Amino acid sequence: MNNNAKIVMKVIIVIVILLNLPFQKVYSENIENVVSSLTTTDVKKQSNGKSIYIYNTHQGEKYATNSVKEGSRYLMQLLQNRGYQVDYETTDFELYKTKNHINYAYSYTVSKKYLNNALKEHGNYDLVIDFHRDSVKKSLTTITVDNKDYAKLMFVVGKGSDNYPSVNKCCEKMSSMLNEKIPKISRGVMLKQSHYNQGVTKNMVLIEVGANENTYEEIQNSLNILALVIDEYLSA
Repeated sequence: MNNNAKIVMKVIIVIVILLNLPFQKVYSENIENVVSSLTTTDVKKQSNGKSIYIYNTHQGEKYATNSVKEGSRYLMQLLQNRGYQVDYETTDFELYKTKNHINYAYSYTVSKKYLNNALKEHGNYDLVIDFHRDSVKKSLTTITVDNKDYAKLMFVVGKGSDNYPSVNKCCEKMSSMLNEKIPKISRGVMLKQSHYNQGVTKNMVLIEVGANENTYEEIQNSLNILALVIDEYLSA
């Protein structure tokens, strides 16, 4: 066997050996386990023993970016971080109305059904929030303080409710507290002849957080202040 044949034979032998070597297995860990490990925390939030129910009668209301549903969930998280048990209504009211051929004008009838269900299951809440947004020009619903933009808030109280005196008192107080934090961030309390389900419980507020032209960042900035005020109000 000449030298060239020997070299070729050696190369073939090396290739055969390499092809038969065991390769390291490549695998990816189950993503659910990864997420679970990342979200596990050793710090447990201290409960303050108080509870809040949040829902959106008009779930389809939108901001310039995001929606009232996302805004109310952000408020829920802020309050949970302060130790509140927060029940957030996840039922799709719009789908319920569509399936049952219920007109938009009867939206409060639908939300009242689920508000009553929540009260029946949980008992009285320390506060019930119906989270909305207004439909007016941004110039009327935006305030800038220290180079930060906030969406203005407004409370709506139904004079047709039996609980009008207590609901109005609560809203007036919270509006005043908001303006103590940031002057004119609250547009005050608007009185209307309807009831807005406020006859169901005395501890209820309907809040208009910003309007359709406000950005989500402006909404979040205001909700940070609102959460602080709610905490102070319920802790008084």
